Amino acid sequence: MDYLVRTADLDDLDAINTLIHSPTVKWFGNIRPKYAEKTKLFKCYQTYRLVAIHGPTTARIAYAEFRNYPSIDALPSDCWPEWLSVRYCLPMPLSLLNTIFFNFCVYKSENGDAVASILRDILYRESRVWYIITVKSPKIPQPTYYAETFADLEQYADIYYPREFSIENNFNTQALYVVYRFKLLPKITYRRALPEDNDDIVAIHEYEYPELRAELGDFYIAEEILRTDSGREKSFLIVAETENECQQTETAVFIWLSTDIDIRFYVTNYELESLGNLVKAVEEGQSIHVETFNVSSVQPKSAACLFTSDALDDLDAMTILGGLQRNDSSLSVYSAGKANVSSIQGVIIEAHVSTCSNKFFMRESLYSKLKYIIDKLDSHEYYISKEQKSINVLYAAGPHPRGSPLGLDAAANVFVLKYIGARKDFPLERLFNSVVAMFCAFPDRDYCMMLVSKQTRSIRSHVEVLKYFMPVASRPSEVANPEEVYITHRSTVFGEISLYELQKEDVAVIRSLAIGNSETISNGSSSSSSSSSSLVSSFSYTSKINKAADLEHEIEVINAIMQDVLENELTEFAVYTIRCGNSAKAARENTAIGFVVLREFRNHHHLHFHYHLPRHQNHLSSLRAEIISLRLHPLFLISSDLIFRDLCMKTRYQDYYFISSANGHQFTNDLKKVMTVVEPNPMKKSPIAFSAPKEEDITRQCVQLPEYNFYEDHLIIYRHKLNPTKWFGNSERLVVVGFTDVCKAFLRQLVFQWNSKDHKNSETYTCLPRVQVTVITLPGVVEAEYDGMFRCPYCGNSPTCYLCFENVSCYVRDVTRRMDLRHWVHFVPGRVDFVDREKKLVKLENSCEIYYDTLLLACHKDFELRNPNPSPATPKKRPCNFVEINSRLKKFSLFYKLRAMLEEMPRTYLILVYGANLQTYECIAFLISHGADPSRIVLVQPRRISGIDAEEKLKNPYWDKNLQYILDDIIADAGIKLVENHDFVQWVEAESTQFIMEVVFEHFPSRRQTSFDCDLFISFDEGHMEPSVKKWLTRCGIEMRKNEILVDEQFQTNDPNIYAVGKFIRMTGAPNYQYKYTSERELGRKLMHILQLIPKQPDFEHKYSEPLFFQAMLPLGYVITKVTMPRRYLASQLPPEYTCNLTTYRSNTFCRVALAPNMQVDEIVVVTKKVSQLDYLEHFCGRHELLLNNLKARYAAKTISCFLLYFQQPWTELLMHENFRELQEQNHELLKPMVTSNLNYANRSPFMDVAVHDFIKLNKRYLEQKLLNFLREHRRDFRYPFALPEDYLSSGLSAWDSDTETEFEDVAKNM
Repeated sequence: MDYLVRTADLDDLDAINTLIHSPTVKWFGNIRPKYAEKTKLFKCYQTYRLVAIHGPTTARIAYAEFRNYPSIDALPSDCWPEWLSVRYCLPMPLSLLNTIFFNFCVYKSENGDAVASILRDILYRESRVWYIITVKSPKIPQPTYYAETFADLEQYADIYYPREFSIENNFNTQALYVVYRFKLLPKITYRRALPEDNDDIVAIHEYEYPELRAELGDFYIAEEILRTDSGREKSFLIVAETENECQQTETAVFIWLSTDIDIRFYVTNYELESLGNLVKAVEEGQSIHVETFNVSSVQPKSAACLFTSDALDDLDAMTILGGLQRNDSSLSVYSAGKANVSSIQGVIIEAHVSTCSNKFFMRESLYSKLKYIIDKLDSHEYYISKEQKSINVLYAAGPHPRGSPLGLDAAANVFVLKYIGARKDFPLERLFNSVVAMFCAFPDRDYCMMLVSKQTRSIRSHVEVLKYFMPVASRPSEVANPEEVYITHRSTVFGEISLYELQKEDVAVIRSLAIGNSETISNGSSSSSSSSSSLVSSFSYTSKINKAADLEHEIEVINAIMQDVLENELTEFAVYTIRCGNSAKAARENTAIGFVVLREFRNHHHLHFHYHLPRHQNHLSSLRAEIISLRLHPLFLISSDLIFRDLCMKTRYQDYYFISSANGHQFTNDLKKVMTVVEPNPMKKSPIAFSAPKEEDITRQCVQLPEYNFYEDHLIIYRHKLNPTKWFGNSERLVVVGFTDVCKAFLRQLVFQWNSKDHKNSETYTCLPRVQVTVITLPGVVEAEYDGMFRCPYCGNSPTCYLCFENVSCYVRDVTRRMDLRHWVHFVPGRVDFVDREKKLVKLENSCEIYYDTLLLACHKDFELRNPNPSPATPKKRPCNFVEINSRLKKFSLFYKLRAMLEEMPRTYLILVYGANLQTYECIAFLISHGADPSRIVLVQPRRISGIDAEEKLKNPYWDKNLQYILDDIIADAGIKLVENHDFVQWVEAESTQFIMEVVFEHFPSRRQTSFDCDLFISFDEGHMEPSVKKWLTRCGIEMRKNEILVDEQFQTNDPNIYAVGKFIRMTGAPNYQYKYTSERELGRKLMHILQLIPKQPDFEHKYSEPLFFQAMLPLGYVITKVTMPRRYLASQLPPEYTCNLTTYRSNTFCRVALAPNMQVDEIVVVTKKVSQLDYLEHFCGRHELLLNNLKARYAAKTISCFLLYFQQPWTELLMHENFRELQEQNHELLKPMVTSNLNYANRSPFMDVAVHDFIKLNKRYLEQKLLNFLREHRRDFRYPFALPEDYLSSGLSAWDSDTETEFEDVAKNM
C-alpha cells in the first residue's frame, strides 16, 4: 500500500494517542508507559519518532520509536555491545554506529505492511546503519491486550536467541529480531556507463538540470563515452541500476567523475594547505620533487584589531603625522596668528565676507589624521588580513622531469565529481551509497572535489550530496567569479566516529587540538604586522593588541578542567576525545579528530527572560548540559548527529546548550553551526533593568569560567536536543542591497522561519537555516554592528553609551546582540556599480558579479544631506570632517574624529550640527558627555516644512514638537548656540583638499545666507537616497520620482524581479494607509509573504497594525521612548496634534499617552532618567483604553500618578502573555452575535428584548469563565500570582508556587 513515513510532531499527538488506545491495533515493545497522559508520550528521549500515514485517507496508521540503545532500564545505555556479546553469539559485526534499536511500534491490524515502510525509511535516514534490532522480552502472564505481536516483523528479520536458550528446557527467553539493511532495501548495482545508456541519463538530466540538455544536445553522453582523444581516459561515467517490482533493471543514478584537474590552479586560487595540497604523501625513501607557488591568503581580522582603543592607537601610530612632535596647542606659530581672524567662537560671518585661505594651516595635522583613519575604516582592506607567502608542494618523483605538468598530475590525490543526478522517484538519502561508490572507483585517491558554479541554480541531487562535503575558501585572484569548491575525504565516508573518556595520555592531544593552526601563543602581546613598515614614521611602535587573548584564556580553562577531571572524582565536568577509525578498537588505535568539554547546565530558567523556549520541561532539569569547548576537524561536521548521540549514551544528557558571549571571552564550538540557535523573544514582557541579579556561585574556584548575566549580557544560545536535523530556507537566489534595520528584521524572519509560538518544529527537529541570501553592504558596516569588544573610555561598558545604544526595538536589536547572521547569510562588502536586469546580476565596483533571482533594495539612508541646488562638480568622496550617522560604523567614525579633534585642537575647535529631529539631540548629548565643550557647538535647525496634509497625518516618531521646545531650552542653557530656520546651501572646502572650512546656510523666509566655520560638520538632514545609488538606479532603468523609488503595494518596482523597501520608496496610487514609519518586524513579515518565502496567509493585508518602537538618549541623562501606531486610514484622520493627550510627571519621569478618537492608545511617550529599555510598552499601544484597566477613567480620577509605573502593575502580565491574542480572537467571535443584536434593536419585540438580555448575560458569564480558565492554564507563566476562586477554598501552596521553572528575579525593582 501507499504510505508516507515522516517524523512525528506535536500535531500528531492526539492521533497517536487514539491509535495506542484503539482495540484494533498490534504492537511490540513496552506499551504500558504509552497509556499514561498523552503529554508524556514525547518526553522520553528517542532518536526517531516516526508516524506512517495512509496516502488515500491521510490517517495515521502506525507509530514507531527508534533509539541508538535498547529500551532496557537496568542496562546502562553504553553497555549494550558487551551485553550482546556475553548473552548472544551473533555473526554480524555490531557497533555503536552501525546499529539502531527498534524499541516500539504500534500499527493498525490491517496495515501490517507499514512496518516495512517504516524500516525502509529509517535506513534511508541513517546511511551508516546496517542492522536494526528489536528485543523481544520473555513471555509473562498478563492480560491479552498487553500481548506483543512480532509476526509482521518476522518477515524482514532474522531471529537470534541467547546462549542459555533451550527448546526443551529454557525456551521462554529473550530474543533478538535483526533486520539486515541489504536484505530489505533494493539492491543497487554500479557499472560504467555505455552508449546505450544515453537516453536514460538524458532523461535524468531533463528532470534535474534541463539547461544542460539544451546546451549540449540529445546525445552528449554517448559522444562523451565514444570520444577517442587523450582526455577520454580521465573521464569516468557511472550508472547505478535498481530492480523494480517486475525484477527489471532501471537506471536510477548517474555519476560523472573525472581526474582532469589542474592542481596548480587550485593550489594557487584556493586554501588547500590543510588538505595536503591535494597531492599524495611521499613515502619514506622516495625521491621527491618540490614546486613553489607564490600565493596570497586572506582572513577576516580579529575583532580586537578593528574598533578597540588599541586598534585606534595602531591607526594613529601609522599616520604620517602620528609620530611627529606636537606642541600643546597643535598649532604652529604661523597658524596661531591666522587663528585670530576666524570665527572660532561661533560668531556669524556674512557669506559675502571673504575668509582667509590660510585658515587651513591650523588644521593640517587634523586633516591628515582624519583622512588616514577614515580612509582605513571605509576600506574593505582594513577588515581583512592579507598575507603573501610561498607554498612548497612536495610530491614523489616519477618518470616525468621536475616542473612537468604530468608529474604533478600523476601525484594528484583527488578526483572531481562533475555531476550526479537521480531519477525522480529515487530516494535522495541513498545517494550516500553513490558517494561510497565514487571512492571505490578511485581506491588510490583520498579526496573528492565538487565544483559549483555561481551562475547556475541549485540541483536537488547536488544539494543532498553536498552534505558530505566541506567548502574550501578561495584566495584573492584575478579569476572572475571563481567556482565554489567543496571537498570530502575518504575517512568521512568510511571512518567510524566514537567518543572516549579523558585519560592522562590525552592531555597533550587535547592541547594540540585546542591550539590547532592558530598563531603561536605567547604570554606577552603580539607584535604588529609588517605591513606597516613601509609607512613613514618617526619612531618604532609596538602594537598592544593581543589577538590570541581568547584562545589563551580558553586553553587555560581547558587545562584546569582536565586537571580537575583527572584528580577529582566528584567533578562536575566531563571531557571526551573524538576519534575516527574503528569504534570497536581502543582509543590509541584511532585518530583523534576533536574533543568536547561539558558540564551540567543549571541556568536554564534564566533563559526565558530573553529567549523563546518552551516552559515547564521539568523532566529535563537534570539532563541538560552546557558545552564549554568543542573542537572537530571540519571534514567530520556531517557526523554531528552521531557525536551528540554517542555523547548522550555516555553522559545521559539529552539537551545540550552552548553559550557564546559577544562582549566577553569567546569559546570555540565547531559544531555550533549544526545546532539550533535559540531565537530571542520578539517582544519583551517586563522592563529590562541593567542592574544584574546576583547569581549563585557554583563553579569551582580552580576553573575561571565566565559568569554570564542572562539578563544583561549579549549572549547567543545554541541548542541541540538530539532531534533529527531539518533544513529550512529559500530555493532561489536572493540578493539584498543594504544592511538597514528593515533588512535585519527581514533576515531574522527568513532565518527563523521554522520558529512558531507552539515550538512545533523546534521540539521535533534540530532546525537549521539553509538560505541562499547575499547581502551587499558598505565595508565595515557588518563588522561594526557585531563588534562587542569596543569599550568607551568615557562610559566604560555602559549600555547607555551612544556608541552601543540603538534606537530600534528589541526585535531588531537582538539581530546583532543575540544572534549572528554571518553564520547563514553571505555578506559581501562593496559598492554597487550597476545592475544588469537582463542577465540578472549586480556588478560591484572593482569587484565581482553577483547573480540573483530576486533583488531587494534596502539601501536607504536615515540621513542624507539634501542640497536644493546640487553642484555638478560635487566630489564623489565626502570630506573627512563630515559625518552622517547611518550605522554604528559612522558612530565609531564620529568618536574617532572627535577624539582626534580634541587632541589636535583642544582649545580652538568648532563643531557644527545640522538637524531638527530627536537623533540630533541624541548626538549633542554624546558630544557633551565625551569631552566637547558646549560653547564650541553650534546647532543649526532647518525649517520644518508643513502644509502637506498627507505628511502631517503620518505618525513620525522621530519628531516631537512639544518636547523639542523643552530640549531647545536645555541645550541653550548648556551654552550651545542655537540657530533656527536655516537650510543648508553648500560647504566650502580648503583648496585641493577634502576638508570643510565653512558651511553656508540660507535663512527662511528672508533668504539671507550665513556661513559658519567648522572643524567637524555633523548632519541629520532627512534625505534618504545617496547620489551614487540614484545614479546606478537611473542607469538600470528603475522608475523614480525625485529621490524616491516608485513601487506598488507589493513593494515591486517596474522590474518584476526587483523590490524596494525603506524610507526611499513611494507607492503608486497613493494608498489610504500609512506605509512609512512602520514596524520593521511587521514589514519583514509582509516581505516574507510577498516574496513567497512562507506559505500563503489567508488573512494577509497591506495595512499596518503593529506599533513602531523608537528610543533615543537626550541631554542631562534623559532617555526618550516613543511607541507609535501607524495610521490604518489617512483620509478621515486628523493630524496627531488633535489626539487626546494624557500626561503624568513624577520623579524625573514624564509620560504621555495619546488616545485616538476611537479611544485606542495611539502613542506612548516616556522621558525618564531611569536606566532601562521599555520594549514592553509595545504590548499596550493599539489597545483600547478600557482593556487597559479603564485607563482614561482612572486618569480622570487622578489615581494614576505615573503611566510608567501603571504599565508595570501585575495585571499587565495578562495582556503581555503570548496567548492573550488568541483569547481575544475567541472572545471576538463570541461577541459578534451580541453586536449584531444591538444593531437590530429597532426591529426587536419586547419578548425578543428579554431573550437578548438573557443571551448577553449568559455570554458575559461565559467570557468570565473563559478568562478564569485562561488564568488556570497559564498561571505558572506569570511572575505575580493571580487570585482565583478556588484559592479561597483551599489552604497551603499551590503546585505552581513551587515550580522553579518560572521563578524570576525582580530585575525591575528599581523602576
